[in-house]
Amino acid sequence: MVLKVKYLSHLDEIKEKDGIACLGFFDGLHIAHQALIKKGQSIKKETNKPLFVFTFDQSIGKYLNNKAFYYLTSIEDKKEILKKFDVDILYVFKVSKEFISLNPDAFIKRYLIDMSHLVVGFDFTYGFRSLGTVEDLKKYKEFKTIILPEITYQDDKIGSTIIRKYLDEGELDLANYLLGRNYQISGEVIHGRGMGKQLGFPTANIDFTNYYLPKLGVYLTKVIIEGVEHFGVTNVGKKPTFKDQSISLETYIFDIDKDLYGKYISIEFIEFMRDEIRYSNKESLIKQIRKDVERSKNILMRRNL
Repeated sequence: MVLKVKYLSHLDEIKEKDGIACLGFFDGLHIAHQALIKKGQSIKKETNKPLFVFTFDQSIGKYLNNKAFYYLTSIEDKKEILKKFDVDILYVFKVSKEFISLNPDAFIKRYLIDMSHLVVGFDFTYGFRSLGTVEDLKKYKEFKTIILPEITYQDDKIGSTIIRKYLDEGELDLANYLLGRNYQISGEVIHGRGMGKQLGFPTANIDFTNYYLPKLGVYLTKVIIEGVEHFGVTNVGKKPTFKDQSISLETYIFDIDKDLYGKYISIEFIEFMRDEIRYSNKESLIKQIRKDVERSKNILMRRNL
């Protein structure tokens, strides 16, 4: 099945009727989000109705505060993940001044009144100033509202906040566990300073755009290039040995030696190996990179990857 993606402005209306609508920002599409989508999937199997997922193109909170937002999953990432859940259409609300000014009732009547089921999390809010709550949804008789309770891990709510905390701390195993997959950053391969090539370890530099970066340091990663899996060592950082203060994401890929500039690739973070370190000279750095490569290959053997 081909998953369609449709963008919605404050003026648009939903043409599709009588479907199951799962609603949320779904940043990360982590295991709690997946539980919500799976509930919609089970209703689809019972009723044979189409399954829709509604998300937003950016954080409403960050939009209101005029702050940059760094996401765990792009719209393209969400699309790829949702293909596994038999979703028919991914609707993306385009956040704007006019959109967030819709009062809760207007929001429902414009987009959702013709749905058969709404599936939401316990803390879902909607409409102007997020005044609409899940209790308000239950008042509508046109559709059935299913509310999923809070899902926790070690007494913490499973959500993008705790996942970001684990990424900040280099606790990649915990972050990946809560995501239900390896944390991934996708982007176009761009030109860097060419330092990796000079050191004998040419790297692919990724335009990570608005992705949330994990803790600065060195990682074992899986690299997806045109659907083919490779492995490599990824450095996220400022290259302190060369006093370059701009953060970059660059990967030395083990088994490939060709021009990747302009290609769109994905980096999956498997294991955090070490912090970024400043070395006194290039020779010391080269020696460390060799150790990183050797260690990463040992990890691959240990993990049977």
